[in-house]
Amino acid sequence: MTGADALVGVVGASGAVGAPAVRFLRTLGHARLRLGGRRPEPLRALARESGAREETVRVDVHDDSSLADFCRGCDLVLNCAGPSYALVDRVALAALAAGADYVDVTGDEPVRAALTGHPLTQGRTAVVSAGLLPGLSALLPRRSAARHGLARLRAHTGGLERCTEAAAGDLLLSLPGAADQDAVFGTPLAAWRGGRVVPRALRAADAVRAPHFPAPGFVQPFLTEEVRRLAADLALGEAEWFNVHLGERSRTLLSSLAGRPVADLAGAAAALRRAADLDLAGREPFYLLVLETVDTRGRERTLVLRTTDGYRTTGHVGAWTVHEVLEGRIPHGVHHAADVLDPERSVTALFADPGTGTLREYEGAFAGSAHEEGAL
Repeated sequence: MTGADALVGVVGASGAVGAPAVRFLRTLGHARLRLGGRRPEPLRALARESGAREETVRVDVHDDSSLADFCRGCDLVLNCAGPSYALVDRVALAALAAGADYVDVTGDEPVRAALTGHPLTQGRTAVVSAGLLPGLSALLPRRSAARHGLARLRAHTGGLERCTEAAAGDLLLSLPGAADQDAVFGTPLAAWRGGRVVPRALRAADAVRAPHFPAPGFVQPFLTEEVRRLAADLALGEAEWFNVHLGERSRTLLSSLAGRPVADLAGAAAALRRAADLDLAGREPFYLLVLETVDTRGRERTLVLRTTDGYRTTGHVGAWTVHEVLEGRIPHGVHHAADVLDPERSVTALFADPGTGTLREYEGAFAGSAHEEGAL
């Protein structure tokens, strides 16, 4: 079953990402929804918004039978729960075992690798990295490449917003030396140059003002696996990626953890969430993705995505990916969202809704690395 008649199950439906995904699915015309989460009342409140008879089901993502019961009968399952490093392919395998297609707002390379070649994927579609980052973070450069050609890319991303439990854990794993699995998600301090990853090419720095950001922050180089794939696929001459942390308390915590293993990931994640809440108190939240590009003719452009809620933007991308799968525009197999979504069509549709954020393009110089060589 495809299109608006399909039953879409949303795991983590009442969360920071799930609730916006549900609302955007409704906007896209998908009324048959099964809302899943840990707490029944927020699910029922979300269902009441539409006036439709949406199912609400309590689901425990760490319980196999609970996941199987939730996925049974769904045509597609959208996973908005996390953290991705803990769940990996648990929700995906339950969905595929129930005969459903699958979309994950995170997942990225660990889930793609786990699912590729798995017998349950035969004749099914599974799409990971269908969020803001990863997701739009590669889709926007692909759109630039399709429009103008792309030779060099430098990105700064971050802002000032709440930090969910799922986001905190994944963010901590991007710090230099945080865990043995760093290379699964990306390479701290690395850059892409001349067709290869150059380790320890950059260094983290505090009190640096990144392009288009309103204040100085802790700027952390982290060449994500997504950017590495993008750079290799588009044969980029250079690619650099920086995470920008503006909140004073968050900056202090992250600076103290960088360069050494995080022994207590759960405790550090809780501390990061508290720090982010304190940094945000009395201030307006925002999130920026700034892409500085050089096209194949040497022309420089800057693309700036601004949103007041990065989690909402992620939910919209996940919902749009569900829509494209159900409309038959994504082939069977296991994919990263940015590799199979049509960049122009997707970006146009997403930013037609102001809730996704704003997207502006400027003529502007690519000034080379703003950060000194070396390592923290």
